[in-house]
Amino acid sequence: MLPVRPWSRMVSTGILSQVYAGTSAWIRPTMLRGRPWTHMSHASMHKAAKSSDQWPHPLYVSDKIRDRKSTFLAHASTLPSPQAFPAFLDHLSSLSALKRATHCMYAYRITHPTLATGENDGGESGSGDRLARLLELSGCENVVVVVSRWYGGVKLGSDRWKCISDVAKDALDKGGFTKKRQECVIATATTTRKKRKRK
Repeated sequence: MLPVRPWSRMVSTGILSQVYAGTSAWIRPTMLRGRPWTHMSHASMHKAAKSSDQWPHPLYVSDKIRDRKSTFLAHASTLPSPQAFPAFLDHLSSLSALKRATHCMYAYRITHPTLATGENDGGESGSGDRLARLLELSGCENVVVVVSRWYGGVKLGSDRWKCISDVAKDALDKGGFTKKRQECVIATATTTRKKRKRK
């Protein structure tokens, strides 16, 4: 039997891919517990997410962003505890539309009963840390966000960070997780009322 060598980069969900020495055999990485990604249309994914009983919380999906043949998509959901995270990844891995994603990066932030955070770059160096920082700055609590990227063959350079942040913000906003956004809306409404009273 040929020895197995670790591949040089993390792909999909952070599981190291491996190549058999002396052969071109590729072992496709799977998500956490070995479940392969499968494929179907984006519309079907929404239906599957709603009808699945594997994950009890709503799954909020961002609009897709396409930039130079790369596609970015984010999913956000409530995460009650770090122990629930593997179940969330199992649920997400059952969504067939994510099969061909070349990168899946994530971050979660839980504040009750104690602060717990986690992130993974999923092959995009530094992206997990950026997502974790976004959750902190947005005041998100008990939430997980996963950004998937389908690489189109053209390197985006630093533009990819904007795409990753934009889809993550969109999914978090759709779920109502961002406190900063809620506070801005309340502050704007209060200011408008004060101006009306002065007149």
